[in-house]
Amino acid sequence: MIIATGSVNIDENAKLAQEAQTNAEESIKESGKKYESMLDGKITQSIFPPNNAGDTNDHQDGDMWIQVDQTGYNGVAQQMYIYSSGSWSVKQWDQQTLNVKKLSALTADLGTVNSGTLNSVEIYAKNLTLDVSSDGGSEDAGHNAVSWSGTVSEGMGVNFNHGLMHMNARHLSNGTYDATYIGPNDFKVRNTMGLAPDSGLNNRVDISDGSVIMNTSWSDESGVKLGMWNNGLVQTNFVKTNYITGRDQSDVYFHDTSGNTIGIHAGDVISHGHTLTSTLSSKRDISDFKTDEALAKINSTNIKRWQYVSDDNSNEHIGPIIDDVNPIGDKKYGLNNDMIKTVGGETGFDQSNALSIAMAAIQELSKRNDELSLRVTQLEMRDSNVK
Repeated sequence: MIIATGSVNIDENAKLAQEAQTNAEESIKESGKKYESMLDGKITQSIFPPNNAGDTNDHQDGDMWIQVDQTGYNGVAQQMYIYSSGSWSVKQWDQQTLNVKKLSALTADLGTVNSGTLNSVEIYAKNLTLDVSSDGGSEDAGHNAVSWSGTVSEGMGVNFNHGLMHMNARHLSNGTYDATYIGPNDFKVRNTMGLAPDSGLNNRVDISDGSVIMNTSWSDESGVKLGMWNNGLVQTNFVKTNYITGRDQSDVYFHDTSGNTIGIHAGDVISHGHTLTSTLSSKRDISDFKTDEALAKINSTNIKRWQYVSDDNSNEHIGPIIDDVNPIGDKKYGLNNDMIKTVGGETGFDQSNALSIAMAAIQELSKRNDELSLRVTQLEMRDSNVK
């Protein structure tokens, strides 16, 4: 038998126990501020959202409602709601909490998606539109470099739609708009010169298979045409250049699309020579031309000294004049129709025919000179016999 001889202070031990309990309760209260317990709430699952399910149950803060795509435990959760302060609200999830390693399939009506960098191997889309400007605008470096700006929200950007590409952007310096269309066999560029991006498509440049068409309306084929046709021939209504060089340093030919030669309209032409096609194989319907008729045509031609309206005072010309002002019968200047030619709607002096008529007239004069020389010789012999 053991008998304790010391004394125990029960009151002091009870006090220590009370202090320990108080500290524990304070610690629990402090930790409770960091989270909210939902152990007393209930979880409801339905194919309907809470406000459309006809729910008559009483709910308290912390209740959870999960909307699924089908009834039963195998339904896929589509939305989560939390009951608070007498109503349901959608539970929001921060994107940083999502860590999805692999999505085998994602089907959703996402609406507007704001994203940073998107890395992808393949993108399939019927319509894809991108902004054309960065923070400071985009610059198309190279010839005539221009800075562009424009966002999708402004009705501009780069748009890919069913295989076609359309770019619409604003010029940062002068505010003009540019639109570029690229299709399977056509490339179109236009400048609206400050008009709205969706205004009339004018001042167009078309680049298609084998040709470049410039300065036309969007729906016609008029205007400047510069392109390559058969045999490398160039057809154009206007070329702004100082030099035209034939392919492989060969001759330059001016033909229509059917291969027929066409006229060239110009001012002064400086060359080493001028050669006319005159082979028998290139001609038909050949007939005689009377030399006395040629002399008559030359004699009826009025040769004058004059200036073109566009000339300055330093330029002066000598030649015939085609009277295109006065009516027939009142013409001031005479020029035979054989020396007048109309090309491309413009009427001018046919130097080729005039040269040939002059040659025939010289032949007539030479013939007459021979006849006169013969008569003079005969008269001189007669006069010598008389003496």
